[in-house]
Amino acid sequence: MLCMDNGMKSSESTVIPSGYRPPLGPLDRLGAHVRWTAAPLNPGFPWLGAVLSGVLLAASYPPLEWRELAWLAFVPLLLAIRQASPRRALQLGCVAGAVFWLLNIWWLTRVTVAGWIALSLYCALYTGLFAVSASWLMRQWDVRRWYTNLALMLLLPLAWAGLEYMRSTLFTGFAWNPLGGSQYDRISLIQVAAWGGVYLVSALIMMINTAIALTVFRYIQMRGHGGRQPHPELMFGFLLLALAFSYGMRVVRDGQPGATPLRVSLIQPNIPQYEKWTKDFVDTIYDRLYTLTRMAQQAGEPDLIIWPETAVPDFIRTSRRSHDLVAELTAMQTPILVGSMDIARDEEGPPRYFNSAMLFDNGGELIKVYDKQHLVMFGEYVPLEGILPFIRAMTPIQASFDAGRESTVFRLETPDIGFSVLICFEDTVARLSRRAVREGARMLVNQTNDAWFDPSSASWQHMTHSVFRAVENRVPVVRAANTGISCSIDMFGRVVEEPIGSMVHGFKTTRIDVAPGDMTYTFYTRYGDLFGWAGMSVAWVLLAGTLYEWRRERLK
Repeated sequence: MLCMDNGMKSSESTVIPSGYRPPLGPLDRLGAHVRWTAAPLNPGFPWLGAVLSGVLLAASYPPLEWRELAWLAFVPLLLAIRQASPRRALQLGCVAGAVFWLLNIWWLTRVTVAGWIALSLYCALYTGLFAVSASWLMRQWDVRRWYTNLALMLLLPLAWAGLEYMRSTLFTGFAWNPLGGSQYDRISLIQVAAWGGVYLVSALIMMINTAIALTVFRYIQMRGHGGRQPHPELMFGFLLLALAFSYGMRVVRDGQPGATPLRVSLIQPNIPQYEKWTKDFVDTIYDRLYTLTRMAQQAGEPDLIIWPETAVPDFIRTSRRSHDLVAELTAMQTPILVGSMDIARDEEGPPRYFNSAMLFDNGGELIKVYDKQHLVMFGEYVPLEGILPFIRAMTPIQASFDAGRESTVFRLETPDIGFSVLICFEDTVARLSRRAVREGARMLVNQTNDAWFDPSSASWQHMTHSVFRAVENRVPVVRAANTGISCSIDMFGRVVEEPIGSMVHGFKTTRIDVAPGDMTYTFYTRYGDLFGWAGMSVAWVLLAGTLYEWRRERLK
């Protein structure tokens, strides 16, 4: 039973029948929150919901690839944080994120267990920040009102996309497995990445998650009152999803006029990582590179042969054996793109090392070199090693590489095509691909070595990022891996033919249509991560609101 003041000056009170709900006032119509007393939940339910969200999200990526789960993976977490305090929402979000990342990048334990745990907890913090902002916003507005729910459906996906963008760029960035990446093979859907990058696809997925959660909230709070109610949240979410699919189907159907066909042979030698630099395995490396390249040349007439990252076991500029091998193979009138370490010696100071890609023409002459720009922390360089030299003992590398300073556009003579190289995880850094295309590249080449983590799901997860670099810039991507996934991806993100799988050696000659030199840039290529910046701004506003409320409650 509930007693309410009837507005009279007397001390009389009115008895309100059980189950009565007062009429909504003007403040409710403006979105002021009204809280009904609900039956207490088991205190373990929110934690179970957070864990369930992490598990569902991990299952939507390789190796399981149950992609449909991504569309509802966040529903348990959103239900758990609906009435949570900022501290509890942060804890629940971090639990969901930690479960996801610990399951998602378990393959990192092949290199470092401590790094696996530390990186997982760091990435989980972004899920925690999202949970804090989402909880605060949902507590401000009455979820029984469709117009406030539509506002939530716009703001929460923006905040998620902004936090993903921040994770991808802050402290050199870790752009691995954005939410949109789980849908890499839904070709019609992912074409919207040409407007807002992979973060726009992530926002669409989060919008459906939010719509489902809000529908559940509305059902719980309105049950027994008003009969059946329409759910514009779901209708609005699925309408936008249908528009995205419709747009994508039209783009793929229209194709790209003026494309130039190119025949590329991808060489995958499959050299085990911990035998790659041993003297006993050097002959095997040279034999495989020679045999696979000659087989590719004899099987057809490729316009370009691509070797993977650091394919030769030494520095090709200073190694007679490596140089002679390339000279002999290019004499067959086929240019070869070689992955090799490079060295630069200054008059003063120690030598500088680079992870490089080198193009040799069909006469064996070195045409151009690209030095990797985005190095992997603790994998290719040790931060603060001059100040804290003991850190090197915690890493598997013997010497740090230097970073390149610019993109390089390589050019073939026949056919006349410009392309740029992304080495290893550089295909996860969207701005590098965008810069290369703006400078004249009409095809992207990813030379990689995933032997550090194979056999595992890391290779397939890595490949999905190249799909989005193709869609964002509307250019094809070809991948040559030492071991991993060697394949070609067309400008719409479709994997052309069957790729060379992980842990096998072989070659594949594939035909790819290269975008014309006068191609029209996509919105993303022209303007970059405007959507990511907008989302990050929304996320910071929501976090500021949460902080303000938390401080106000503490003062009270």
